[in-house]
Order: sequence, then C-alpha cells, then structure tokens
Amino acid sequence: MRTLIIGATGTIGRRVLLHRLSKGDSVTVMTRNAARTRRLLAAMGHVGVPTIEGDTSTPGPWQAAVDGQDIVIVLGGAGIADKRWSKRRLKQIRTSRVDGVYQVVRAIDMAKEPPAVLIVASAVGYYGDTGRVLDDEFTPAGNDTLAGLCLDWENQAIRAERLCRVIRLRMGVVLDASGGALRKMLPVFRKGLGGRLGSGRQYMSWISWHDVVGIIDHLIGIDSASGAYNLSSPTSVTNREFTKTLAAVLGRPAFLPVPGPALRLVVGKLARYLLMGQRAYPARVLESGYEFRHPVLEGALVAVLNSTPGEDSEADVPGPADSPGIIVVDLDGFQEASGDLKSAMRLLDRTGCEIILAMSRGLKEAIQLLHDLDCSSTTIAADGALILGRGGTSVHASRPLGDVLLYTILAALGEINEVIEVELERQDGQNASWSSSDPPPPVESLSGIYRVHVGGNKAACAQSEHLVRERFWKQRQVACQRGEDGRLEVLDPLADRGIAIQEIARRLHVPRERVAAVVKGDRSAGLAEWCGFSVALKGASVTIQGLADASTRSSGTDGIVEAMERWLRPRRS
Repeated sequence: MRTLIIGATGTIGRRVLLHRLSKGDSVTVMTRNAARTRRLLAAMGHVGVPTIEGDTSTPGPWQAAVDGQDIVIVLGGAGIADKRWSKRRLKQIRTSRVDGVYQVVRAIDMAKEPPAVLIVASAVGYYGDTGRVLDDEFTPAGNDTLAGLCLDWENQAIRAERLCRVIRLRMGVVLDASGGALRKMLPVFRKGLGGRLGSGRQYMSWISWHDVVGIIDHLIGIDSASGAYNLSSPTSVTNREFTKTLAAVLGRPAFLPVPGPALRLVVGKLARYLLMGQRAYPARVLESGYEFRHPVLEGALVAVLNSTPGEDSEADVPGPADSPGIIVVDLDGFQEASGDLKSAMRLLDRTGCEIILAMSRGLKEAIQLLHDLDCSSTTIAADGALILGRGGTSVHASRPLGDVLLYTILAALGEINEVIEVELERQDGQNASWSSSDPPPPVESLSGIYRVHVGGNKAACAQSEHLVRERFWKQRQVACQRGEDGRLEVLDPLADRGIAIQEIARRLHVPRERVAAVVKGDRSAGLAEWCGFSVALKGASVTIQGLADASTRSSGTDGIVEAMERWLRPRRS
C-alpha cells in the first residue's frame, strides 16, 4: 500500500513507520525538517524513504503528496504534555493539531486520487474529567480546554468522511520506554524517587505501543472500520496503582508523592489535567475483534521495559511472542572465533530458531569467520550489501552499486587534486583497487561491486567524503559511512542490516514480532529498531542502548549468553 505518515519521527510515529515498512508498504514521510528526518531514518536503518518537507498547519506544496496515497496517517502535532502550558504553548498545540488536520483534509479534497483511509490521532482527554465512570466511544466530549481541543481537531477529520474512510484514534498514555510519558518517568522511578501525583485516585487510561501499532493495522484491514476508537487497555488503573506497579516492575520503592500545589508550580495549568483522569474503555476496538497483546499493566510494563518484577529477579522474561522464530546477532566487535564465541553460537543453535549473523565484514572475512566458527548460519555481510547462504557457501542476495553509477563516482573522485586510493569489493570475492592517478576503469569491469572503500591522506579523505556526500549521498544514490579504518565506505542506499533482515524474515514467513536481535554496534541501529525485540550488549553506544528494548549486564560473548538465558529463550512451561 502507498502510505503517507505525518509525524513519523515521534515516538508512536516511528513504531508505525517501521511496521508499515515491514509489511512492504511504499511509505512517504511528511516532516517539518527533511534533512533531520533523513538522518534519523538513516540511523534507524532506512535510507531512501521519500521525505516531504512542509508545515501541515499551513497550505503548501506538501499537500500534493496526499494525492495518490492509499492511507494517510496523521500522528503529528505539538506535544500536549511536553512543555509547561502558557497561552503561547496552547496556541502552538491548537495550530499544529486543529489547523494541521484541516489542511490535510483540504489536500484530500483537492486530490485527483484521494486516499481510501484517513487515520487521525486524538486523545482520551476528549472526555474531560469523568472520575470512575467508564468512557466508551459514545461518551460525549467534556467541557474543559483539552476536551474542546480534542473535539475541534476530531471535527476537522470528520469533514473528510464524504471523501474517504476516517478513523479517529483516542489515545491513552502510550507505554514506550523510548519516548513519551514513560520515558520521562523512568529516571525518577529507577532512583526510587517516584510517587503518585496528587491523591493518586485519578484514573489513567494506558496502552502499550505494541497494541497501538496492532490496532492501527487491524482497523486498516477492516473495510467497515470508521469513526472513533479508544486506544486504551480494557483495564485502566488509578495513578496510585500505576505508580505501585511501575515501581514493583523496576524493583524500586515509590514513596514520594507529588502534591498538587507542587505540580502546579512545575507545569502550570497542565497540572489540572495531570490530576484529573478518564477511565476510557475500548468498546469498539474489542467489538471489531482485536485481541490485546498486553491487556494487563504489569505484563505491558514488563514487555515494554523488558524487566522482571524486582530488579534482581532471575526469572525468564519472554521475548517476542514467547518464541522467537529468528535470532539475529551483531558480530561486530568480535575479532576472532574464540572458544567463548563458539559456545555462544552453540547455545543459539540449540534454540531451534533460525540464527542470522550480521557483520560489517566483507565476503572473504565473513566466510573465514563462519569457517572458524564451524557455523552454518545465514549471514548478513557488508552491512546488508550481501546476504550469504548457510555457511557462506553462496551469495543468496546482494545489492551491488550500479556499474554506471560507480564509474561516475570514480570519475568524480579523479577530479580531486589529491591521490585517492579506492578498494573495490566484488561479489565473486575477486577484489580490486584503483587510484585516482589512473584513468577510471571501463564501465563493464565495474559490475558486481557491492562496496567501495575510499582513502588517502587526511586532505584526500576530507575532500572525497565531501564530494560523495554532496553529489551522490544527498541525491539518495548511495549510502556512505566511515569504516573502522577511517576510510569512507560507499554502498547501495538500501544496503542496511535492518532491511536485509526484513527480506529474510519475509522469505521465511516469520512476522516481525518473532524476530529478536542481540546488538552491539551503531551499524545495527536498523536491526535494533526493526526487530520485534532487541537486546543491547553492555558497553553499546547510547544510540543502541536507546533503540534496544533491554540491555545485558555483560559485554562480549558473555552478553550473548546472558541475553539468551535471561531474555530471548522461550518461557518454560
């Protein structure tokens, strides 16, 4: 399907984006800052995703991107609880959300080929402060500022109902350790300084990010699905219960309540809405046949944080769907096939899962490592430019640089007034080299090259990187990055480990939720983000730690064993 996502770089948007890509959708991203978004997408392992720049709260050329889409998903807008409320902040929220949806509907109205489905995110704040009363989708809107805002922005979406199917998602607090309210709570609660807000008797409507993605996918697939849907668990809890459960899952006390007056000093008018609540009930979601993955708060927090109740508990925690179908391991940083690494690989083999190894090494080095490990796993080599069959006996798939493109790059490098040394890695293993002091090789000799290393002295390296980025990377013709040896590596823009594992999972008919990863280096950022569940080895960078669902307490091969025993093994019955 052709899908346009507005707000794809937010916490929820990233999850939805990756899921739609995993389903094979042709996704376009609408953003205020295209350059920043492309960098973020590249860090997530997705180079080449079409990106449109614009401000949805004002009309502009961006509206043409709506034409020809099958699905438009609007998740953008200024965060309601991100900053202290002021008149200026409230105006920003209203403009970005109400005006934003208005302009999207205008774009649909102008489209020659309008989308079949418009999905707009709203909030359970629509109902106002309703105490203990269950609020289903037929409960009328409240009469406070937030309720009025939600009503206004939903009414803008309703205007599109004559043009396409409209789905309005009233979201509760989305549990996601990588962003949103939970991410802000975690540092405080992990220090044992957490506590209820005010009396703690106000209800919190919550939902795991897994169910947000699942419900959106579910409703898209039902042709009759339209109107409002509460995206909240069937089991809302009070703030006091939420606080106790989160503290228990983290193994920390929670005895420092935040009095209402203190909260008002910190967040201003927003405090009123943090101290009131809704008990939203997903009646229409359940009627549609959706089964919640995480209907109970403790289980949802365990899944989101990948913790066991009590920090020191050694009980197994299930990985994706309790039984991974694929486990992919980032082997960068392991220089040789040590006895410990061989033991870790044997442990992985005993799971009965499909084991995929991922590395930045080229064909020859990858085959040698597989031989030393006596391992017959499928391997993602050269950062996704190659997928090697079992044991490296064959190249199952590759993403070579086009011969004409490569000739153009080499000719451009020849214009630099420094000597550029280039290593060409071939799919057949017969690598070659070229110097800018020589004429470019014939085009026909450049087929089957999947990666290029560009080096030279310091000045040559700087000039060549600037040239490649300006002329080719910005045009999304190549991907490029610095190798461990300091040389610039140039690959196909889709040569990425996350994309490679998507292809393997699709071929093996294994859903994303059952793909697990053990990650270490930044080059596996796409894996950490795409897989249904990922564990970062101790010592991994901040980027990887932030993308993974959990972290081991050990590094190296010990970390692989720990991840297997503590997180990735199916729960024993």
